[in-house]
Amino acid sequence: MKKCRKNMLRAVSVILMFVMAISLTNIGSIQAEAKKKKVVVLYFSATGTTRAAAKKIGKATGGKVIEIKAKEPYTDEDLDYGDDNSRVTKEHESAPSPAKSRMRPRISNLKAIKKAVKKADVVYIGYPIWWGEAPHIVYTLVENVSLKGKTVVPFSTSISSGLGSSARHLKTKAKISAKTKWLKGRNFYDVPSQKAVDKWIGKLKY
Repeated sequence: MKKCRKNMLRAVSVILMFVMAISLTNIGSIQAEAKKKKVVVLYFSATGTTRAAAKKIGKATGGKVIEIKAKEPYTDEDLDYGDDNSRVTKEHESAPSPAKSRMRPRISNLKAIKKAVKKADVVYIGYPIWWGEAPHIVYTLVENVSLKGKTVVPFSTSISSGLGSSARHLKTKAKISAKTKWLKGRNFYDVPSQKAVDKWIGKLKY
């Protein structure tokens, strides 16, 4: 009886190891497939948190990481959302949502971004969450850079808010086509670990 039980436990252990090996192989295959595609990681970062997340996504995908640079950089005073006269507050109050606003901060490296996106298959777009939405400058990006036929992966960073409807609202203003594959995306609370990013990338289906 004991011998039978030992054999059963041994068989179960072998099966579990086999299942784990297959799972790890599948994740590795997905990551390998992702790296075959040309990836560009675009990000806007005001304090550095989104920049850190973008660099880790770039490492996981082998993609080119490009900052979305404001022609008029945001200062600490501009980012003071507690000040009614600050730049970000004025942008926020210009309309019920950024998608409905006419305020579009200019991007200084827009030409370089267009060139990189044109050659890419997959485009990650990262940004901090401001008042539950993507910053207005990210709308400048999606309204001026063609994402037709691309796979788009939104990602955000925030302390308390999630991705929410920010990516969906961006999609309504983006230059896309029927062949554009706009994935759900995700939010990272503060700077994610490389392990967390790798795991997320491994589960994405381009």
